This record gives sequence, structure tokens and C-alpha cells, in this order.
Amino acid sequence: MDRIKKIQNDIIGVDTEAIKECKKILDSRMKPEKSLGVLEDLAMKVAGITGQPLNELKAGCHFIASSDNGVIEEGVSSCPIEYTRIVSEAMLSSFAAIGILCKSLGIPLNLIDIGIKGDIPRNYENLYVKKIAYGTKNFSKEPAMSLDEVIKAILVGVEIIKEKKEYDFFSNGEMGIANTTTSSAILYALTKEDIEKVVGCGAGLSDEGLRRKKDVIKDACLKYDLFNKEPIEVLRCVGGLDIACMVGLYLGAALERKPMLIDGFISAVAALVATRIEPKVKNYLIGTHMSEEPGMKVVMTALDLKTFLHMEMRLGEGTGAVLAYPILKAAVEIPKIMKTKDEVYEIFQ
Repeated sequence: MDRIKKIQNDIIGVDTEAIKECKKILDSRMKPEKSLGVLEDLAMKVAGITGQPLNELKAGCHFIASSDNGVIEEGVSSCPIEYTRIVSEAMLSSFAAIGILCKSLGIPLNLIDIGIKGDIPRNYENLYVKKIAYGTKNFSKEPAMSLDEVIKAILVGVEIIKEKKEYDFFSNGEMGIANTTTSSAILYALTKEDIEKVVGCGAGLSDEGLRRKKDVIKDACLKYDLFNKEPIEVLRCVGGLDIACMVGLYLGAALERKPMLIDGFISAVAALVATRIEPKVKNYLIGTHMSEEPGMKVVMTALDLKTFLHMEMRLGEGTGAVLAYPILKAAVEIPKIMKTKDEVYEIFQ
């Protein structure tokens, strides 16, 4: 825990003067004030993060945290557990949706095996084998992870961001069968929201499976008294290694003063845990798309962040976040390149 506390202490707040200066520049440009809406908000947010009113985001990098979850034993997923390993390799090979999108957009993709139950048999340059365990335990019977496992998984995320700090911004996604159960359990514990608003069908559960999923989550939160526990303890009891690693990615991005794009539901829950550990992390987060998972509205309300893409997606993997790359990169170009009205008149009159 000492390393986590040091990371918390080393994360600094955003530069409010840079935000003000960026706004001043935007307001002076040849357009009605705030007429570019979210684009202006993004430009100002990046200014606060970097400490510079004018910015250029040359390249971003996408991370996928992949692991298995023992709670699958409770029948909370319609997919077999080996699906995590198989789909992870499809991502690395650019056959899965996130691989196709990253390849199309020219975004480097890196997959972190933080806890897949099996081993990926082939070698890939963009595969980081950082396995803490071969999946978590069934949280219906015992806590999903030990405290040591949680801390190690978080620190993997922090260190990988440090290794890739030559990039200007980051995004994250995940792969892990039953991880809508783990993320829903975390959200339910942290927000105390109505279970019906938090839990969805994930990868196509039947009505009976959905009922069982809700019961498993409610029972576990009561069993471990999670409504009265700190975020790391909630993560330890009902979370996953993938979520813990993503928490580390968020902490690492804030530590390096780099923007981190949130993807969908599970990514957003990891962001919420990170902000509950260190509130200043919120200043480095950018919401992207509104996932169709019902708990997405709950978690974004808890984060007090907005999204700007509404595409009826609920796949995960970071598929929504990477689609926001060109929007974010374009947004910071506006205050840098756009002229004032007087400058335009002088050029073209």
C-alpha cells in the first residue's frame, strides 16, 4: 500500500491558468463563443492536463487488460471461460473488433495478460505477459483476490504507462468473461444504487441468468459488508485482475500528466475506483461513448463526466474509446490554427 500512497501523493492537480488561457484563445477565434461545443471542452481539458494552452496530440496508445474471473462458476455468463484466451489472441491478430479498429485508425494496440486462466501459445510483440494469477477466485465463496494480488495488478498498469510515456495520450479496454459481473458488483458497492439500474445482461444472458447474476452480486456485497469498505477492499473482494490493472493505467496516466480516454461500462467502473482512490485522477479522464450497458449511466453520473459518442455499442475492448482519437486530436488543433476575425479580415479583405 505504501507505493499506492506515494502515487497518490505524486499526482498533481491540473493547471487552471492554462485552461483559462485556452478558453481565452478559443473565445477570440473567428466563431461564436462555445459554438464548437465538446471540441472546445476537450481542448481546454487537455490544456489543463499538459499545462499548455496550445497542444498537439501526435500519437495515442491503446491498452487491453485481459483476465479470467472465478465467479463464472455461478452461471453469470453465457460464454465459456476459454473465450477470454481465444478472443485475446484474436485481438492481438487484428481479427477482433478492437484490432480491426486500431489497425484502421493507425493506433498501437497492446494487450496485457494480467490473469488469463490459460496461456496464449503464440508470441506477439504487442503482448505483455504480466500474469498475477491464472484467473481470480469465485467471489461467491471467497474474496476474488488477495490484497497483494490487487496491489501488484494495479502497479502493472502504472508501470506500463511509465514505459509508454512517449505517447501523448492513452485509452483502455478489457477482455474477460464474467467481467460485467465483477464491474457491476464494484459499482453496486461503491454507489449503493438500485441493483436494477446497475446490472445488465452482459454478453447475452437469459432472464434466469440475469436474475442469478443480480443475486450473486447482492449476496457478495452483503457477505463482505462492501457498502462500508474502501475502494481497494471492494476491488479485492468482488473485482477482477483486469479491472485492477485498468485502475493502475488511470493512476499511471494521471501520474505522467497524460489524458486517458474511458471506454464503456467496465472501463468506466475502473475509472471510478481510481478516482475513489485518488480524486485528482478525475481531471485526467475523458469520457468517450455511452455504452448500452444499463449501469453506464450510473457510473458516469458517479464520475460526473459526460460522453460525446452515442453509437449503441456495448462490446467493450476499448472499441468506443479508440473511435474518439481523431476527435480529440482535431479538438486541440482548433485553438492552435484557427484565426481571429481581425486576422482573417486582414488576410482576405
